[in-house]
Amino acid sequence: MQAWKHQFEKPTIKDLIGALDPQTRALYQELRRAVLKELKKKPKLEWMGLSWCWCECTPLEDGGLLSAVYLVSDPANPRVALALSTVFFESHPPHTLPKVLHGGFEQATCVGHRTWCEWAIVSEDLVAGVLEVIALAHGSHRGD
Repeated sequence: MQAWKHQFEKPTIKDLIGALDPQTRALYQELRRAVLKELKKKPKLEWMGLSWCWCECTPLEDGGLLSAVYLVSDPANPRVALALSTVFFESHPPHTLPKVLHGGFEQATCVGHRTWCEWAIVSEDLVAGVLEVIALAHGSHRGD
């Protein structure tokens, strides 16, 4: 846990992932690989303040519906967060998205035209749901 919390000692991704319990580590790595594959952009390790400490950030600068994906490797509560345009929810109301994600949508914070959604990485269903939202927001999902 110490590597995750020390602002002035940048850890390695290996150190951060290694601090997760084995079951969560597998889910985290699955999510990490799928985000890289979907976004085709390598994440950056950044200090994000006392709540998220060191996390992997994948910002997207194309002005689309998804502006960033954050993987927070907190050993006590690993989570994933998405910064979505509020416009995303006009064509994808939360009730039409995977049920496992509804709590994160209900607790989301809106700042300007961005909605910040966050979920604990607890199950394969949750990982699949987050990946579905990323695909929809990133524009590669074609459900037609």
